[in-house]
Amino acid sequence: MTESVQTAVRQAVEELIEKSISSAAIAKSFKTHSTKVHFMPVKYRVLGGLLQSLNIKFGNFLEKLLDIVIQRDGNVKRHPISGSRVPLRFTADTDSRIDAYITSRQLAESSDRCDEKFEELLELIVQMEQDKTKDKLEIRKDIDTLFQTDDDAYVYVEIKYNDDHDTGKFADINRKFIKTFAGLVNELGIDDKSHLKPILYYFNPTKRYGPIHVPSSNIYRGSRLFDEYFETKYEDVDKCLREIGDDPEIIRVFDNMYERVRNYDS
Repeated sequence: MTESVQTAVRQAVEELIEKSISSAAIAKSFKTHSTKVHFMPVKYRVLGGLLQSLNIKFGNFLEKLLDIVIQRDGNVKRHPISGSRVPLRFTADTDSRIDAYITSRQLAESSDRCDEKFEELLELIVQMEQDKTKDKLEIRKDIDTLFQTDDDAYVYVEIKYNDDHDTGKFADINRKFIKTFAGLVNELGIDDKSHLKPILYYFNPTKRYGPIHVPSSNIYRGSRLFDEYFETKYEDVDKCLREIGDDPEIIRVFDNMYERVRNYDS
């Protein structure tokens, strides 16, 4: 395992923990729980809440980790808005077309394959967004990951840990994924869909849903993203993540969190 991977993983972990268990976060949690009646002592409720918050934020952690990996990777060039929440613009027509597409893919009579319809939608989005006479909506969207390859093509990646969302959430993820693509068409000045590839990426390779809204060519799982674009190895990142919970420095951080909560005095 390379030292660069270990450094990237540790940096992402430390940044997430530092933000989640700051003095302000602990004080806010005590203020919230102290007003609630419960048989469990307040300090244990606070501790449990902080741990649960860290668990929930694992998806955000993966976004941060991948962003750090890209910054350090020699095969790709990170775009400045990668990892940021930014205002993106696209027409109301595009917005409606995407909503209609998501709805149509959930109908019982819809085809099991969506390759052609998805490519047609992307082509249509690019065409509609070239019309300078149409007003554009402005919506803030999270750009999980955006980078350029050696041939200057852009790759936009929407990152999820597991393919395990309920049906409604799954549809919303795909809707947001395609609408972010539409906004990036304007942000990056895309006039040919081949210059911007949208990828829905699951870090865990386990598959639950089929390619209902997005074809397999745009759904990556596990090592595929790393194998295709990065010099960093997925196996190294995965191994480091599995081992970091036993890292003495990380254990010390959690021990310190426990002591700060246990000895908290408002």
